[in-house]
Amino acid sequence: MTDSALLPVPAETQILIVGAGPSGLATAISLISNGIQPSNIAIVDGLEKHANSSRALAIHAATLEALDKYGCASKLVESGIKGSGLRVGDRTSTFVESRFSCITSYTKFPFVLALAQVATEKILEDRLNELGVEVLRPYRVTGMKESDKGQGIDVLLESGSVIRTNYVIGADGARSVIRQASGINFADPDGQSYNHNFDERVGQMVLADVSFSGEGDQAFLGTESGASMCATADGMCLLIPFGKPSSTGIVTNETIYRVGFNIPQSVEVPPSEPSLEYLQTKMDRQAPLHLTSNPETNPNPVHITHVHWATRYRTHSSIADVFFKRIHGGVVLLVGDSGHIHSPVGGQGMNLGLRDALGLGSVLAEHINNGNEDTTDLENYAASRRVRGLENIKLTKKLMGVLDFMVQPRWFNWPKWILRLLLRVPFFERQIVYRLSGLGNW
Repeated sequence: MTDSALLPVPAETQILIVGAGPSGLATAISLISNGIQPSNIAIVDGLEKHANSSRALAIHAATLEALDKYGCASKLVESGIKGSGLRVGDRTSTFVESRFSCITSYTKFPFVLALAQVATEKILEDRLNELGVEVLRPYRVTGMKESDKGQGIDVLLESGSVIRTNYVIGADGARSVIRQASGINFADPDGQSYNHNFDERVGQMVLADVSFSGEGDQAFLGTESGASMCATADGMCLLIPFGKPSSTGIVTNETIYRVGFNIPQSVEVPPSEPSLEYLQTKMDRQAPLHLTSNPETNPNPVHITHVHWATRYRTHSSIADVFFKRIHGGVVLLVGDSGHIHSPVGGQGMNLGLRDALGLGSVLAEHINNGNEDTTDLENYAASRRVRGLENIKLTKKLMGVLDFMVQPRWFNWPKWILRLLLRVPFFERQIVYRLSGLGNW
């Protein structure tokens, strides 16, 4: 496809955002809302509009609080499902339940919002269009060099076009071309290699968006029940109800559920696109018994009827050495997965990226509007967000360790009794939910 078939890219722009996922869109929204003229911003993405994939799905209270300042939260809440809490149990009972209502005094959003990433992106892009900016697609960035005009950065596109800019914001994901072209290292903060920076039992995951027959026990499949996790000797099963198809971007009249399973590396390598049969086998081995399809153990069998989307991935952690770098006479800033990735346990990946982006837009807009030549403010902000990224990697590694501990077979599973007792104490329940909501780690 040539440039003539697309919306043309500008030869110059003050700020170029590379990547139109949630972080890139949120950065642009924040910049405009904080006084940068739409004509001074360009946002490019290498993909056609909104790939049909759920990927991230949880939006936490701290993120909704931040988005609310920019006119985005209400539409997101209207489109998604308000999860009331988190349940953890084994195949026959629930032994831990935390309720998000316990943080009502801290936020106007005391819930976790279940909304597929494709729907989140659509709402954010609609808001950006209202503010006067369209995403330029599909334009793939291939590199950067010093501007031929002697000042700023020339960003090179696969199409042959070149965009000159003073500020490049890398929001182009874990394989960020911007980060790589800037010579910024990306590695596990604990010094582990890519092949070893994960826990063996929970280092591989399978995720899918499915529909069920019967819909079994409404205590687990209710559309506002939040997330449920079943931990057994065979592994972990995660279940999150989407409720209505509008929250997923999937065209169907059926109720959609997100299911997830850990796959120990020593057991198998899961298929790249797990089939219905594969997922049903995992449900029958790792889900609560009343959600399985085996009539011998479940008098009301529940079957997966449709797989709308499925994938596998490895859970590992990496962070960029810096989120700010001067290069080729301009400035590069990283947000979202370009700067940090970690296990999805806790659902903080997209949330942290959105908060990176919204804060950066405010700081960068103030920097430009005040005519600052000193970039200390940008460097300080970038450094503070890197600290947040490190804290979240540490948190998710701890959570993965807890999950691994819980799924280990034992004669007497005392960890669940300790958790059950702790979460009956309001103070501990509130602290855990406060941290998971992002309010304790903005």
